Amino acid sequence: MNFYDRPQTLLENRIFIRRRSWLRKPLMISLTAIMLGFSARALAEPIKLGYAALTAGQVAPWMAKEAGYFSKYGIEAELIYIPAVAATQALIAGEIQLAQVTGVSTSGAILAGADVRIIASVQDRLAGSIYARPEIKTPEDLKGKKLGISRFGAVSETAAAMFLARFGLKRGTDVAIIQLGGLPEIVTAMERGAVEAGFANPPQTSRARRLGMRELFDLNALGVELQQTCLTVTTKNLRERRPVVKSFLQAYAEGLHRFMTDRDYSIQVLKKYLRVDEKELLDDAYSFYSQRLQKIPLPTLKGIKFILDEMAERQPRARNVAPESFVDFSLLQELDQSGFFKQLWKN
Repeated sequence: MNFYDRPQTLLENRIFIRRRSWLRKPLMISLTAIMLGFSARALAEPIKLGYAALTAGQVAPWMAKEAGYFSKYGIEAELIYIPAVAATQALIAGEIQLAQVTGVSTSGAILAGADVRIIASVQDRLAGSIYARPEIKTPEDLKGKKLGISRFGAVSETAAAMFLARFGLKRGTDVAIIQLGGLPEIVTAMERGAVEAGFANPPQTSRARRLGMRELFDLNALGVELQQTCLTVTTKNLRERRPVVKSFLQAYAEGLHRFMTDRDYSIQVLKKYLRVDEKELLDDAYSFYSQRLQKIPLPTLKGIKFILDEMAERQPRARNVAPESFVDFSLLQELDQSGFFKQLWKN
């Protein structure tokens, strides 16, 4: 008779029961962990965000996604690259719930009647340069030539207009403005000779220099306060999903904090989203934007006013609208009053 066939003593029976309990505990713990993970995913709020450029200035949601901050706040975020003003169009159409775009495209959309608002901003200064092929020595050499931008209505168009005006060049008459779809495409077009000059910012500026392109004008030196990279939402979505948008903004702010305080991890994230392998380009992009992005993502009314003034010649209505009507500060104010930003940046 073996151990399991014969009658068991009370002591043996207790030992056997305990053994079975020990065997069940790891299984129960594993099943609980699986169910909790499943529940968290099932209860997470889905949000699609479109980001409008392959530039390091777009980094805040990338960091929030990769570092797990969206998950921390119960958000299942899908980040989609939708170049330039197309991201704003996708937001208006309801294809995405949030867009990280420029104040230029957002302002243009609001003037056209779109019910969208800026709720946060990571960049309130115009950043970028005008680069040209090696044979173009001065801005005046661009007469009769072509200058590339991403798309009409994007900040690259505003930057190009400022550059031409500064050097007395007339758009269309002296220099043709050509839209090319995105920032990487501008440098590629210069390399191939399709355009003689174009707008660029890091890491595309580093790439342009590597290809032998010449910096014609540094727009950063102007110090223009312009609402550049910002987070936008429809008022309908903000009203109906306000707690979700607020949670998204918290994760977004934590991603921004991580970018400014963790260079090595940030460069890994930039490598993934910018689709760039060269260390020099990634280092340049990090160094440039870590000094220019805002710790607290507060939109700039002065920067919106600058955009409206630039638009006024083509859209007279821009003269009669208040910059305040383009922004909803309420979520940032709630977070600030709760001590969120003070706690985030206490060190």
